[in-house]
Amino acid sequence: MKKNSVILTASVATLVVGIGGYMLYDYFVGNHVEIQPAAAVTTASSTASSTALTADQLNKKWTINDQSKVYFSVTTSKETVNFEMDGITGSWDVNLSAPDQMKATASADLNHLNSGNEKRDTHIKSPDYFDTAVHPAATFEAKSFENWPTTWTEGQKASFTINGVLTLKGIAKDVKIDADAIYSQGKLQLEGTSVVTFGDFGLTSPHTIVAKTEENINITLRLALDAV
Repeated sequence: MKKNSVILTASVATLVVGIGGYMLYDYFVGNHVEIQPAAAVTTASSTASSTALTADQLNKKWTINDQSKVYFSVTTSKETVNFEMDGITGSWDVNLSAPDQMKATASADLNHLNSGNEKRDTHIKSPDYFDTAVHPAATFEAKSFENWPTTWTEGQKASFTINGVLTLKGIAKDVKIDADAIYSQGKLQLEGTSVVTFGDFGLTSPHTIVAKTEENINITLRLALDAV
């Protein structure tokens, strides 16, 4: 009986340690969010036509709608963990022939940050990292557009670079966004990528006995815009 009791105790201890180890691993590493492609870009090949767009179709103010998402991704020694945000607002004044006259701004509500792990999300929003109680939003303002295509075609990608300023936790940082936009059936989609670091915003990348985190933070945009 005593031997059986020892075996049972050891089994319970092993189970507890195993569960605790999984919870610790999941807290720092486990990824529960997949980055979704922009729908219009994904189906561009099936909707593309040879119709060139006119200035009247593009030259207007476009506002970011509630289907839009922004993702932050960090890579650990185990895997890449994605955080997604909705609650994106902003606008883009498009000028097909004069990109130097264009204006674009965006704001992301950091309180909407979600990695599928509530405890981890609460920690990321705390003063240790984004401090959303004091700095609830990340903002972006475009300063210039490089390699701007002056001719756009219905249903096909237009690729260019957006130079601008990203402000996070009260710190402004110059960034470049590699962007693809597509106009189809009166709608505008924009997807883009950029890379910043924890250090750019006075943050320290988290390191634990479970995993080591790289310094880079990858940003992915999935924006849908409506004409005003």
